[in-house]
Amino acid sequence: MDLMLYLYMLGCVTFVKCQSLDLIAGYLPNSDVMEHLKLDLDQRDFEDFLNSKNFSAASDIYVNGGNSMKSMKIRMLKPLSQGFDKGAKVEQGNARGILIADAKKSDSSLKISVTSKCYGKFSTTKDTSGCFTDTGGPLKIDEVEVASQISVKLPYRTLAGFSVAAESKMKGQEMFEMYKAFYGAGDYADKFIKAALKGEDETKRVNIPMDFLGKEEIFRIECAKKGSAYWSVWMYVIREMEDAVTDCNSGCEFCNDAKVHAWDEAVAFYTGSLEGKNGNMAGKMLYRLAEKRCKNYKTCTGEMSKVNKEILQQFSDGKRKLNQGKCQEIHPIKKKIINLMSIPLIQGTLRYAYKIARGDGTPKEKAEGVAFLGAILPRLHSCSHQDADIVRKHMWIDGDMKASKDGFKMVKEAFQRNYACMGVGCADIGGHLDDLTDDYSKDFRPCTDGFVAASGQAKMTPLWMTLLMLLTMMNIRFY
Repeated sequence: MDLMLYLYMLGCVTFVKCQSLDLIAGYLPNSDVMEHLKLDLDQRDFEDFLNSKNFSAASDIYVNGGNSMKSMKIRMLKPLSQGFDKGAKVEQGNARGILIADAKKSDSSLKISVTSKCYGKFSTTKDTSGCFTDTGGPLKIDEVEVASQISVKLPYRTLAGFSVAAESKMKGQEMFEMYKAFYGAGDYADKFIKAALKGEDETKRVNIPMDFLGKEEIFRIECAKKGSAYWSVWMYVIREMEDAVTDCNSGCEFCNDAKVHAWDEAVAFYTGSLEGKNGNMAGKMLYRLAEKRCKNYKTCTGEMSKVNKEILQQFSDGKRKLNQGKCQEIHPIKKKIINLMSIPLIQGTLRYAYKIARGDGTPKEKAEGVAFLGAILPRLHSCSHQDADIVRKHMWIDGDMKASKDGFKMVKEAFQRNYACMGVGCADIGGHLDDLTDDYSKDFRPCTDGFVAASGQAKMTPLWMTLLMLLTMMNIRFY
């Protein structure tokens, strides 16, 4: 069965009205995450500003947002004279929204979700026609005028917020604590990105120096762009999965507006709005990264990356189990998704390690290597401090690929020794294709699980030891 049809049908049997919500790159959500999806428009604007070297505008959209609106509060000078149910339509001029909580008689504030077009001042989309404002005229609920004057503050989700608020939202979560311990700060991603944007060194508040003073603009640009999408958003996707498990375990039927709303949010941030219903090359988030890397490593399945195919299946399975209240069965699914999301990060790191070692090693290539490495280095360090140090020595901001005779080989084998620990295999990573011949680069072919060089010598795993023993016995027998 076609994957998209399978996922669509799977969603339809999990208490969802199939006509009410759109597919997200093949995944059918249970809840409304349209605004969450639009965070990728911030990433798009962020990249566009950086590509034009407008660091000031890039900082504004990164810190303040402008495309992905949160639910908002409307305050009224006079309390309501009657109550309204959740879901009631709210209007003010061209602005439209719905109540996301019951409004009781005598309430002086409303909690609504804006459904009309309303972009912030730092967005490149200049459309405020659907915004609620202090001076926009009378407010109506289900066509009943309820207030002549209101006070509003338009709140936007931000890329910076994913990292700045990480400590308060992710404390105690395994993957976050691993990264925090390695970098020495809960907002490690924000520190990295802001240091790149400002061209300054961040050394006093982190364990790993983030030295950008005097670095070329293209170096800073690449680190900031990829730090946002592959450091901050990557971790926040995991946070939303953790939140879904917490809601499930608490038995909170209406937490976060819907039982699997947090799970749907994880998918929304993983994919973004630009991917549309079935994936699109305009995408900016992690889904698109997996699509790019599969073409470099020959790990696509048909027109889709193997990583995304499996992730979407896992997300759909997890949604179904959450709806069924099978909370304990979500943990292995979450772990599998994390491991799958790590594959493009490893592929990206090795891709640029190869370009640096075998090519010109331009500032752009070095920066991309740094950004990809920083997104996966804490996981490698958790598996092997020694191998993480090897890679860092060769590839971090002031690292040197010539630190050893064959820097690329050292980096590649350091990762390969830890594939099993990180929940991936040689076939998942693949080998890198030569851009000219469309065949594997001669020293970057797919590895074989079970036999990886370790510290200059062969490492024999139980599988290889068994094979060696069988071959030895056969030689003795036929001697």
